[in-house]
Amino acid sequence: MNDSFSTNLPPFFPDLLHTMDQFYAISSNNPAFISKPGFQTAKALIRKPKLRILYVTFLRYPNTGGLAHYINHVKDGFSELDYHVDVLSPLSMSKEELEIHIPAQASKAKEFMSKRYGLVSEKIVKNTSFLTVFNAFLEKQNLKNYDIIHAQDLFAAYLLAHLNQKLHKPIFFTPHGHFTKSRIDFYKMQQGSLEEAYFTAIERAGIRGAFRIITISDSFHPRLKELGASNQQLRTVHTGVKVPSLRTSYSKATNKLVITCIARLGPRKGHEFFLQALSHLKQFEDYIEVWIVGDGVMRKHLEKIRSDLDLSFVTFFGKRHDVFDILQQSDIYVLPTLNDNLPLSIIEAMHAKQAIITCDCGGIPEIVTNRHSGLVCKPGNVAELKQALEELICNAEYRKTIANQAFEFATTHLTADVMIAKIQAVYEEWWKTNTKKENECDE
Repeated sequence: MNDSFSTNLPPFFPDLLHTMDQFYAISSNNPAFISKPGFQTAKALIRKPKLRILYVTFLRYPNTGGLAHYINHVKDGFSELDYHVDVLSPLSMSKEELEIHIPAQASKAKEFMSKRYGLVSEKIVKNTSFLTVFNAFLEKQNLKNYDIIHAQDLFAAYLLAHLNQKLHKPIFFTPHGHFTKSRIDFYKMQQGSLEEAYFTAIERAGIRGAFRIITISDSFHPRLKELGASNQQLRTVHTGVKVPSLRTSYSKATNKLVITCIARLGPRKGHEFFLQALSHLKQFEDYIEVWIVGDGVMRKHLEKIRSDLDLSFVTFFGKRHDVFDILQQSDIYVLPTLNDNLPLSIIEAMHAKQAIITCDCGGIPEIVTNRHSGLVCKPGNVAELKQALEELICNAEYRKTIANQAFEFATTHLTADVMIAKIQAVYEEWWKTNTKKENECDE
């Protein structure tokens, strides 16, 4: 073990220590805020024939989640445009950093909190240990060689805001969720707690340090503005995907009408309400099959509900990697989500010509127009879900119409190529704006 590493790293960033001291009304000399630094000139960027882009995420990448798909699409898209693109995540770190340095930092943070505050927050200890070690890792990566650095989560944005005090690079930020708010909403974090103060401080600092915030839907903007974002910072680029071509002919696994739901089996995806709605449609059980694809903490609970409600036409598929093939076997796609941003599964279902039933959450209404490209229900409303299901089961012509309209919208607006072009336009807009400022200063 590198003893100097464990000795030299502080347990907390000074601004986060200030936040915790303030929470407990302890006098602190630590700085409260990160100031936004200057940046290298846009002229210097434009002169370069091949720009270098770095995407940074604090989450585990590569993996099979929605964020990984997003990063893969932007990485591949900009590489095809002849940009040099790299991705850094905690999985880029060495085994020593992951298995020795992080636990050492956690022990240091735990001891510090216990002595200073008389209590320890495991959430904060876990977070700060990863933050400090990943920050030290990033400091060694020659970030100055990149022209654009784009954070893909609030923790990466926070670290880059710190590092950019010396780097002076254009930092972009794409949030993929509302970390603190969603945890409070689902009782994973207590409102008014130290954890809320700590993680909110991270969000505010990351926002403050970003030159542009590229959101995946407009629904992010109100919360980001509450945390300090300005209209000038905010741009929306809806997620686009690259999917296989639709097969013109294939044999279905069943002659019945297939209804699919593809999502992690967790509390916020609303599977319970979906099953309850299906319990009122048993008159169709000889004509439909319901495929629930995905795994998660609620699987046993949901399987018990299926058994209790005697829903023999519902099958749990577990985790699958052939999602688009499954969608092409399906007729209706249902995502009864209670809390979401811009679900990738809906976008994939639109590309697969599915008649979509979903809920009015996050950015979903920005891509699914009620009664045009899908049916949009109130979250958790069993009666509306039942009515929407019954309408699409019974009306084949309408089912086909809204499926085709969803497909048309997706192929026009929600492709990887469209997304890359729009992100590139945001990068170029920033360059042009700052080139103009440079020229005005030179005159």
